[in-house]
Amino acid sequence: MTDILQKNCSFISKSNDSLAKKLNNIVSFNKDITLDTNLVGEYNLFVDGIPLHSITGAQEEAKSIAASIAHNDYGTIHVIYGLGLGYLADEFIQALKGKVVVYEPDLEVLAFVLSAVDFSDNLKTERLFIVSDLKELQDILYKIYRYKSNATFSYLDYYKTHSTNFDTFVEWLKKELVLIEHNFSFQVKNMYSFFNSTLKRLDKKFQLKKLTDYKDALKDVPAIIVSAGPSLSKNIEALKNVKDKAVLFCVGTALGALYKNGITPDFVNVIERVNTSHHYNLPFSKDISFICEQFTEPSYLDIPFKERFLTNSLENDDARWFLEKAEEEFVPFETKGTVAYHALYSAYYLGCNPIILIGQDLAYSNGSCYSKGSKFEDLECIFDAEENKYKIVAKDFDKFKDAYCASVNWDEDKKVEKVKQRLETFNQNLVTVAGQDNNLLPTDSVYSLFINYIQDFAVRHKDERKLFNASLGGALIKGFDVLSLNEIFQTIDINADKSALMSDFYSKKTNAGYDLLKVKKNLKKDFEVLKKVLAISEPALEKVKKLKEILESNPGLDSDKSKMIDSLSVSFSKIVNDYMLKNRIIKMHTANDYSEIVYLKREYPKILDSEVLNLFVDAYLKYFYYCTTRINRTIKSLNITLEELENIK
Repeated sequence: MTDILQKNCSFISKSNDSLAKKLNNIVSFNKDITLDTNLVGEYNLFVDGIPLHSITGAQEEAKSIAASIAHNDYGTIHVIYGLGLGYLADEFIQALKGKVVVYEPDLEVLAFVLSAVDFSDNLKTERLFIVSDLKELQDILYKIYRYKSNATFSYLDYYKTHSTNFDTFVEWLKKELVLIEHNFSFQVKNMYSFFNSTLKRLDKKFQLKKLTDYKDALKDVPAIIVSAGPSLSKNIEALKNVKDKAVLFCVGTALGALYKNGITPDFVNVIERVNTSHHYNLPFSKDISFICEQFTEPSYLDIPFKERFLTNSLENDDARWFLEKAEEEFVPFETKGTVAYHALYSAYYLGCNPIILIGQDLAYSNGSCYSKGSKFEDLECIFDAEENKYKIVAKDFDKFKDAYCASVNWDEDKKVEKVKQRLETFNQNLVTVAGQDNNLLPTDSVYSLFINYIQDFAVRHKDERKLFNASLGGALIKGFDVLSLNEIFQTIDINADKSALMSDFYSKKTNAGYDLLKVKKNLKKDFEVLKKVLAISEPALEKVKKLKEILESNPGLDSDKSKMIDSLSVSFSKIVNDYMLKNRIIKMHTANDYSEIVYLKREYPKILDSEVLNLFVDAYLKYFYYCTTRINRTIKSLNITLEELENIK
């Protein structure tokens, strides 16, 4: 290893240790990689005789690309395909704001260049990241993505012409950036909502059995994941024939269809934060086990299920908080915000093999949105020839209204208004995805994200499990073999006795629930932290309210207002540095509004006019208002929970 490579790797290892280790293992090159000069005397890199940079001006080429970038702020992520000799990365660091991520899939090129060119000055800025594969890139993107981050994509012509995976990479990057933005926005915007839902009947949730105590308990038993897509209707008869050969995991919305057809699943998965008990409070629920998250709305606690199991998906901060209170280790489990994935991962975690999807259309095939027998069977997707686009409509508006509003006590006018809004949202989110027959199918934009989640599952676990999709006519889910349910059971060997394993599963003795002494001790610590933050937030709220009133009558920027905003900034920083960064419970109460203030501080390091001042005042008002009201609400909830925990014998 050259001294230059060692120096570069010492910086790279701080953000991407796996790449540094791979570079250390390269001792020879199979490619012909050389350095030469171009027509203006600049160094150029040649791979098998082909130049990577412009032969008429590498630096000018880099300047031209940088000048064409549409987004250029401190939150921007600039992705560059190919390192070359680093002209483009260097220009981006010098001329643009934001972070720069270079994806160079050729390890030999990386090793050669990083042995010859010292990148340490750019790497030490912590704005330049170098990756060599999609996993490394994914990890870096998740690490550096921030609230309101934009992303750009750039490349040298050599890479587009000579990289066989260039087009595939571009498609992957587009989807990955959408997923990252969706996940970040969803988590940040909903963090408190998840936590608030977790608080409901918290004492009971800490007494539930943990599904993670049953790792591989149903090893090699086929699993069928039953969702409520239109193709479920096509599989009902076949499902009746194989239900005793496979473990059935059913999402809550599909349970009614199974009930109407005399099929009792083994498990029902529910992760909704609103009361959807009308889907699963059925006469045969006593014969079914319930699998939920800690944030699942707790009406299921009043339904006599055979057994109840809790999962804690570590994508959510409330799950980490929940486990921290009980001082439990983080056991990897995934939900991805969709109940079908929750069921899929439950089957995977319990060791089931193969895993089969039915009713997982994730598209509106043949005009149907949901299967017959489901609560929303009356919705259909039609093509409007006059407007030349697909539309979601209710065949019977009143029937759909009654189903949609079954769990709420709204008056009739509000029900009509809410249903119309829901239909409008359905139509605003309509997109098309690839179907199984090389066609395009209409679907919801969120479903298209779910397709990516399930495909990613297949990429990671295809060597461990056989994966089948019997949702015939639906969206194409890469990594899952498309066969009918009957064909699948004709081709697979069943090597496990479902009946015996299910019997062992229910007879297994585990430590039901969590250590309640630890839970109480740690909840009391959070209780004290909340009170300390409240002592900062309440006076700050009154101060920002006063500043808001002053601005309404005297909108200009002056020294008194600057002092007031500086005081608010001090209170904000104290909550962040002394509590939020150290206590997850404070993070969950403030993350969304914190992100807006950090964004403003990033974009406006100094407040120079009244317009920017108003942006900060509104942001601080929102931050301290929600911080105060949410903490007061949580303190009341924790008081109740602690009393209930004390009463448990």
